[in-house]
Amino acid sequence: MKRLFANILAVAVLLLAMVPVGCSEDEDLIGTQRERIVSYLESSLGLVTEEEADQSLTGELLPYYTVCGEAYRYIANVYRTDRPSQVIDMGDVVTFHYESYTFETAPATIPFATNIRESGAVLAGEYGLDTTYWDFSPRVVRLGGDPILKGLESSLPQCAAGDTVYVFMPSTAAYDDKSMGVVAANTAVMMLVIIDSVEK
Repeated sequence: MKRLFANILAVAVLLLAMVPVGCSEDEDLIGTQRERIVSYLESSLGLVTEEEADQSLTGELLPYYTVCGEAYRYIANVYRTDRPSQVIDMGDVVTFHYESYTFETAPATIPFATNIRESGAVLAGEYGLDTTYWDFSPRVVRLGGDPILKGLESSLPQCAAGDTVYVFMPSTAAYDDKSMGVVAANTAVMMLVIIDSVEK
C-alpha cells in the first residue's frame, strides 16, 4: 500500500512539473514588443530615458523618450526655442495630422493610415493605392472625451502646438487583440503626430 501511495505521489509531482509556469503567451508578446520598442528608441534613434536626460551632468540637451502609461513618446522638436509654454491637458481640443505604421523591430516603410495629403500622394503614386476617398482633413479630438487609441491618448498630455511626436505602442495600447483593416490583431503600432493646435 505504501508503494502504491508513493507511486501515485510521484506521478502527481511529475504532472505538476509539466504544468506551464510563468508568463502567458500574451504577456510574453507584450514584453517582446516593449523590448523591441525600447531597443529601437535607444539603439536606432539614440535616445535616453527622460530621467537620464534630466540627470545629464554635462548640461547637454539630450534627446529623450518618455514612458506614458503603456506607450512610449518621443517629441522630436521638444527643445525648439519657439515651443509654447502652454501644453496639452486632458479635456483640451487637439488638432493634428498623423501617419500610422505597424511596428515589428522598426516602423514599417509605408504607413497604413495617414491624413497628411503629401503622404497620401506618395502612397498613390509609388504604391498604386487608391486614396481617392481618404480623409486628409486634420483630426480634431477632445482629449479624454473622443475615442482615440489608448497609447495616443496617454502620450499627448504635455505636448504642445507645433510638436512632432512619435508614439510607440505595444498592441495593448493600440488595437489590442482586434484586427483593424490591414493591421493584424496583437500588432504594435507607431504613430507620427504633428500637433497643429491646442484649445483649452
